[in-house]
This record gives sequence, structure tokens and C-alpha cells, in this order.
Amino acid sequence: MLSKDQIFKAIEQLKKNEVIILPTDTIYGLSAAWNKKNEIKINEIKNANLKKPLIVLISDINQLDILNIEKNEFCELLFEKLTTVIFKTVNGLENIAVRLIVREDIKSILDSTGPIFSTSVNKHGDEPINSKEELENFNKDVKVYFDQEVLNAKPSKIFNSVTKVWVR
Repeated sequence: MLSKDQIFKAIEQLKKNEVIILPTDTIYGLSAAWNKKNEIKINEIKNANLKKPLIVLISDINQLDILNIEKNEFCELLFEKLTTVIFKTVNGLENIAVRLIVREDIKSILDSTGPIFSTSVNKHGDEPINSKEELENFNKDVKVYFDQEVLNAKPSKIFNSVTKVWVR
């Protein structure tokens, strides 16, 4: 678990639209407040397609309203541990992948900041990074909030509620 000081500093940085590294329920993630500029920033850091959609973490099912998600019967899948669900927005113009976070320390951050992006810490196409030394050396401009090394962690399962197919 992150310390109270780490939680406070992470909240400050996220509210300033900084990209940071946070532990999640699965792996360490490049994280930033949910907005288009930050999605582009994270994809630039990863050397990924700038339009590549990222997973959004929420702390409470009611945060789906902030994301303008068209709620459906698949919302219940969010309560399955380590499951990401892709939803269509109410305007139908885009899809958003959402995961309900379980970790209490990260929930407290999201309760304060609202939804955040989170994607594996790595250059596009490489394996996720989880060791403290590698995380700290990944990008000198990105602050790392480290609590423990994640061993044998796998990314979340992903269900597409639009196509009704398990993606991963």
C-alpha cells in the first residue's frame, strides 16, 4: 500500500495533469488524469500511436457518469476482480475501456481526482516493467510511486460490451 504522503503527492500531480507511475491491481501503470491531452502524453512516452485508446480506472461505479458511458447489463462485470469492460459512450462516438479499481490506496486517489488513465509501463510492444529500478529509469520526467515489486502479474481480462466478445 502507498503511504499517506505518497497518496497526497500522487493526487497533487494528477490534478496538475502530470503523468506518474502508480501500482494498480495488476501491474504498474503510466497514469494521468482522464483527458485527451494526457492520453496523447502517455502514448508519446510509450512511443505508441497517439490515438491509441487507454484503459480508464474508476473508484466507484458512479464515475461511469463522468465518462459519459452508456450503461448496460455488462456493468456488473466491473465487479469481477481484474476485469476491464469496453463501453460505448452515450453519444456513440467512441468506446472507453474501464476498470473498477480494488486497491484501497488507489481508490482514495481516484475518489479525489476522478477517473484516470492507466496503461502498462513499457515502450509500445515491450513487456511491462515492474521492478523499482526499471520503473525509476523508465522516464526521468515521470515520478514513480512504488510500494512493492509485482511478480508474475498479468494485465486485466478485457470484455467488449459493444461486440459482446472477450478480447483478452
